[in-house]
Amino acid sequence: MWEQITQLIQQVSQQSVVDNPAVPNEHNEGVIGEAKNVISQTLGNLAADGRSDEAAEVLQTPGHPAAQQMESNFATNIMQKFGINPAAAGGIAATLIPSILSMLRGQAGQAGGFNIQQLIQQLGNGNVAATLSGIGVKMGLDKDGDGDVDLSDLTRMFR
Repeated sequence: MWEQITQLIQQVSQQSVVDNPAVPNEHNEGVIGEAKNVISQTLGNLAADGRSDEAAEVLQTPGHPAAQQMESNFATNIMQKFGINPAAAGGIAATLIPSILSMLRGQAGQAGGFNIQQLIQQLGNGNVAATLSGIGVKMGLDKDGDGDVDLSDLTRMFR
């Protein structure tokens, strides 16, 4: 299922990332990977917190507040990690994240597509990194305020 989602993200990312002059070519894969990370972490954290219904709503409801938070986190992350200017990062996030979620909605309804509930279950039960990151955020370890605990937070702890 994740391979299918990764392929979907690659397809949607072509115009917003790869063909975008604001994203240096050497960062294309990193920016695309960050989109996948933000989506999986947000949905995984909701599922791990026992809010699977809300995670499913994010995939089924355009403009859901958690989807808007994904956009914000994604924009912040690509600014910090890849040096993309704020206006470009905001524009990329505003088109890429909703497009990916829309494609996920469309794929879920097709024969041979994936099951939203199965995806949420995998994220909540199988995504240990997202679960641990969610716990770290709750413990105040998210030093850069991007909604996850990663190497960036670790380096900020020692500054």
